[in-house]
Amino acid sequence: MLPKLKISAFLMKRLERIKQQCSGCLFGVLYGEGTLLLMGFNVESTIGHLNYEQIQIKFPAELDLCGLVKFGDCTDAEAHLTEILKDVDITDNPILLHCELGTLVGLRASVFMHTKLEEVPYEVMEAEQLYRDFCFTRLKCSLDFYTQQRVEDVRREMHILRKILSGGSLAFCLESTKIFLTSSGAQGQGITNDTFITDLVMAVSKAISSADGTSENSEKKNKKKSGTAILPLASVFGALGCAYDILSINVLRCKTRERNIADSGNGSIDTPPPAVAMCVKREADKVYVPLEIEAMAILCKNTKISRLYDILIESICRSLRLFEQSMVEKLEETTETPQLLRPSGYHFFPQEFGHFLSCSYLDGVSDDEPVILEKRKKLHRHFGLPVTRPYFRRANRCIFRNELGESIPLVNTHIGLRPSDVIDGKQYLIQGNYQYYHYLQQQMQDKGWGCAYRSLQTICSWFRLQGYTEKPVPTHREIQEYLVKIGDKPANFVGSSQWIGSTEVSMCLQGFLNIDSRIQHVTSGADVATLASDLAMHFQTQGTPIMIGGGVLAHTIIGIDYCSQTGKVKFLILDPHYTGGDDLQAIQAKGWCGWKGGDFWDKKSYYNLCMPQRPIMF
Repeated sequence: MLPKLKISAFLMKRLERIKQQCSGCLFGVLYGEGTLLLMGFNVESTIGHLNYEQIQIKFPAELDLCGLVKFGDCTDAEAHLTEILKDVDITDNPILLHCELGTLVGLRASVFMHTKLEEVPYEVMEAEQLYRDFCFTRLKCSLDFYTQQRVEDVRREMHILRKILSGGSLAFCLESTKIFLTSSGAQGQGITNDTFITDLVMAVSKAISSADGTSENSEKKNKKKSGTAILPLASVFGALGCAYDILSINVLRCKTRERNIADSGNGSIDTPPPAVAMCVKREADKVYVPLEIEAMAILCKNTKISRLYDILIESICRSLRLFEQSMVEKLEETTETPQLLRPSGYHFFPQEFGHFLSCSYLDGVSDDEPVILEKRKKLHRHFGLPVTRPYFRRANRCIFRNELGESIPLVNTHIGLRPSDVIDGKQYLIQGNYQYYHYLQQQMQDKGWGCAYRSLQTICSWFRLQGYTEKPVPTHREIQEYLVKIGDKPANFVGSSQWIGSTEVSMCLQGFLNIDSRIQHVTSGADVATLASDLAMHFQTQGTPIMIGGGVLAHTIIGIDYCSQTGKVKFLILDPHYTGGDDLQAIQAKGWCGWKGGDFWDKKSYYNLCMPQRPIMF
């Protein structure tokens, strides 16, 4: 039976951006009764050479090789299709997508059936449905790895370790619950092998609500209050900029392979297996490498839990292959005495992808070393990404919601706001994540004078969360000390309650982060609306928060809603003058983050806008 074909809306947009004649591999998820969802692809930079094996291990488990894509009049795609047949495991009918260059017009999908290509229809799956129908698992465990410092030994010992882990000796526990998975099946809290993943998500969500002392009905309200709901659909954990539910899973070890966990009959576990690190027997001439595994998998929520154990094992093995690849590459590059460095895994969630991607980097090897720069450049080429923005630096790693501390400022406070009332308007918004800094945070008594400092901190948080820097957000004192250091302020400025403006903000961005800014001046608040087209272009091309200062007030502009035909515009304002607690519901309801009209600006004051520019880096 031919698979029912669906294509992620994220993938469609990425296909449209390819403007060079080439071919590449397709990656998808097979779920339900033979539905194949295409989610990823890579562009092959070397003609006649496919590199799908090294690419696939960067994807979450269950996102697998399923076909090829060719752009323009590329002639080697069908030959490549024959080449990959042996490695396409998730379907008997590999897919071939044929795309024109730079457009989705004429996009055709075919399946390879009985040595012939047969054209088939496809549906586009929009982002909202993806978030609703799929989730991710995030599994963490520690492994002890011993090996000699030679390529062949690393490969052999990694193979042995994967074989041990696949032998059924592991058990898994869903975080916040007493639900356990072993090679014999799932149990706890009414969960069985015939339960669906969607029921698992609900069970975890209820457990989180119960632990927080909240009812299921008040869960959404509570999440708004705490600021944990970055996007409206994620109900279990989640990550910054990601609307998928993410199930956190801990790894345990069974004492025997077929050991069943005792269930007391009331849904609770009497004696759960101990959480321990797996290890391989140490030999005297081997070096020790501690491995911290953090593995991911993608799941359709209508999948039965009976499949989950094997999927989690595969996610661990995929992470180990990624570690093996980075260690082997380093050993092959070394001309001197080999030194085995510890690999660490990093998960990334590029907004263009709609799914996670993982990389392994070696401890002690800087992101700016030439060999690492070249590897990242190849990754950008493989995924058709520009080499003008960072995607896979360590600082770009995805931040998971359950790892944020209570003292962290709210993130993306505009998410969930009602739309403005601009008729036929188009929204141009900040790109990526930011933190909302305002008066009285971090025990700083800056009410009445610290608004521009807070706007600067919000801007710095944006550059940090987008991976342009790993430097911490500067404090008020650090800002004042820097302005004194460069001679802009006198020595008594440090520790004072004096204001700063957009010019000082631009100086600090240059000094702290090496970020250039464009300063835009208007003589009256009434003229701010005339900058609508410039602001729209800024958010399209730069996507950074804008600090605007006038009179004695400073604000942060994080978007506009603009109708070019009528000139009607509203500004999305993040107001640093807020003095309350980090209550997202109150912040939105009372307009501290909200849409403002042109009359928001004082007609009697002049204004300067500090518009930070993205640096070119990857």
